Amino acid sequence: MAVRTALAAALLLAATGCTADDTDPASSPGERTTETPSETAPESPASTEPETPEPSSTGSPTDTTAGDRVALLDWQDTGEPVDARVTVGDEWRVAVDRSRTTAELTGPTGGLALPAGPRRRFSEVLLDDEWAVLVAQDRAESRPSVARVVELATGDVRRVVTPEPASGGSWAMADGSLWYPTTGDGGAYCLATLALADSNGEDGWCAEPRTGWSGLTASSAGVGMMTFDDRRPVACRTVNLVDGSGLPQPVAEAEPCTGWDVAATETGAIWSVVPRARRQEEATFHATSEDGVVDLGAGTTGSLVPCGDSVFFVRDPQDRDDPARLMRWTAGPELEIAYESRSRGNAFLGEPVCSGDVLTLSSYGQDGDEQVWARVD
Repeated sequence: MAVRTALAAALLLAATGCTADDTDPASSPGERTTETPSETAPESPASTEPETPEPSSTGSPTDTTAGDRVALLDWQDTGEPVDARVTVGDEWRVAVDRSRTTAELTGPTGGLALPAGPRRRFSEVLLDDEWAVLVAQDRAESRPSVARVVELATGDVRRVVTPEPASGGSWAMADGSLWYPTTGDGGAYCLATLALADSNGEDGWCAEPRTGWSGLTASSAGVGMMTFDDRRPVACRTVNLVDGSGLPQPVAEAEPCTGWDVAATETGAIWSVVPRARRQEEATFHATSEDGVVDLGAGTTGSLVPCGDSVFFVRDPQDRDDPARLMRWTAGPELEIAYESRSRGNAFLGEPVCSGDVLTLSSYGQDGDEQVWARVD
């Protein structure tokens, strides 16, 4: 179903174009970095980290709070070092080396190695049961990204040509379709859609001048994205679901201008809100259910991912005796704990990666690092 793997761990809103930091995730406990909106229209003059307005309220009178239930998944070691970027699927896996210059696909019919190309690094890896998409970004961010689509059943490799990808940006794949950034008329920053089976692509919605978008998620339930403007000192960030005509529509229940992550669900949406401007990695998560809005508690921005019939997000340790946790929401009254780190207090998790109904997760802490995978269904 849904796949989204962001290999860049820290991004900053830049003055022009689309930017993505090539630095690796922090390799020692406690050095978490946070993705900041980066996909801007070229006209945007913003060059500093946007502040978040203090929310005027924490929810509606219909809000309820989900209880946490321990329901750990059956996690298995990937067999790869934690600094290798691995995406595990049902039968296939993709491993990107530490330099991000080579990607290796392995599966039941053999293997395939793909180079990123001169002066490029792999920035996105998307994988499901039928397709793999590997995106190589120009290190100087001066050339469009190069994306290759691999049909797993045949080994056929082809390049995404039309619409031409923009440099960097957020990509997502679900149900045989691919969503990614492209450049429109006048340098506008636009959302492109591609049918993977026949490579039929088309331009879609474009951001207005001095605005941008980021944080694509996709599943059978729909497509989500965060849009933002360049207002100073406070940037307005809005969580949206893309409607049937390809236009982003704000999640009505979300606090205006303070959103970050968002994903579509069978009962509406799940999203995060950043309550404190100077702690952009800290968020509270909320979701719509048949009974209204559910408060899912604390979480980490940039970690929301749909997978299988659920949506997952990371929760950092809340005190010195707490582990880092992966939380699971399945539109019910309970929020489940799907993973807990061995380390306590000084620990954190990388962004979870989904391939169909398989999650891959990296865990860092003083008691040891690990990279593991598990089926969610």
